[in-house]
Amino acid sequence: MELNLLSGLLLLALLCLAMLPFAIPGVLEVLLALAIGAFVTAALIWFGWLPEDTSLVLLSLAMLTALSALLLWKPLRKLQKTGIRLQEDSAISDFVGTELILTELASKDSDSHIQFCGLEWRVRLDPTEMATTIEAGQAVLISSASVGFLLVKRKSF
Repeated sequence: MELNLLSGLLLLALLCLAMLPFAIPGVLEVLLALAIGAFVTAALIWFGWLPEDTSLVLLSLAMLTALSALLLWKPLRKLQKTGIRLQEDSAISDFVGTELILTELASKDSDSHIQFCGLEWRVRLDPTEMATTIEAGQAVLISSASVGFLLVKRKSF
């Protein structure tokens, strides 16, 4: 089997897409931009709009990857910052629904701390909570948990 530029680009794009679930933030964006650049460059070759000259193909791949990275950077950063839900570890997902009494003011904008199960946890209000702050001494329920971090909601009676 002969590997030409078109099939090499398609293979590169598929490998980048296959590695996305295992990539850490920062590398994820690069892989996605590279996959898009490779697919678009392969499409340009396929339709005959770009000759199969190695230097032109590499230049096109580099330019399209950079363009993709620039266009995707802001939406991906915004998506990462919202973080509606934390990824729950199976060992601590049993905490969800547990009632706590706040020892510090809890807000959506900054972390507070609480002693729970013999450890100090960072606490923040769940983004879906209507209130922006909950005073110390109030009862709350854990809505999501991650290692060392709890999202809480006001306990509804």
